[in-house]
Amino acid sequence: MKVSQVTSVFAIAIAVTLVAAIPAFAQAPAPDGAARADRIQMPTAAISRAETRALVEGALAFAASTGIAAGIAVVDQAGDLIAAERSEGGTYRNVKFATGKAFAAAIFGQTTEQLGAVQKTRPDRYMGIMNMYPGKVYLVGGGVPLVLDGKLIGAVGVAGLPEGVDEKAGRAGIAAWMKYRETMKK
Repeated sequence: MKVSQVTSVFAIAIAVTLVAAIPAFAQAPAPDGAARADRIQMPTAAISRAETRALVEGALAFAASTGIAAGIAVVDQAGDLIAAERSEGGTYRNVKFATGKAFAAAIFGQTTEQLGAVQKTRPDRYMGIMNMYPGKVYLVGGGVPLVLDGKLIGAVGVAGLPEGVDEKAGRAGIAAWMKYRETMKK
């Protein structure tokens, strides 16, 4: 046998061995869907589904009182979406903008009204934010952080209403959420 033939046979043998060994490296599923002890558990959301619903409904009710369609989004402390909804007549665009506002409010812990003002006072910071999070942040009023016991637990974003009114709708949602939390303590 020539050296090139030996090399080819050896390469094929290695490839076959590796392909046969791949299943051995696959992670075995946990029995009966139980969590694996060696897997890091992700934290659960600090706001329940029922609380989120109260917040969204409060913001939607405020938006309905204006007669203008809006989108509402709620995110967790990492900016990950928990819930999003649009009022009757609202568009996907409203929800997309609301999500961008909520994301920005959550990751920076400020209202998007405050963050948007940075464009005038610190244009370098504003451009840095826009470049670091392209397509994720929307720095226009309407994003409000959710704070519970002094800890940031997420944010709400509202879009589609006139300037200044989006934030009022978000705060109305927060008020409804806090009222719901009070009823749960009883």
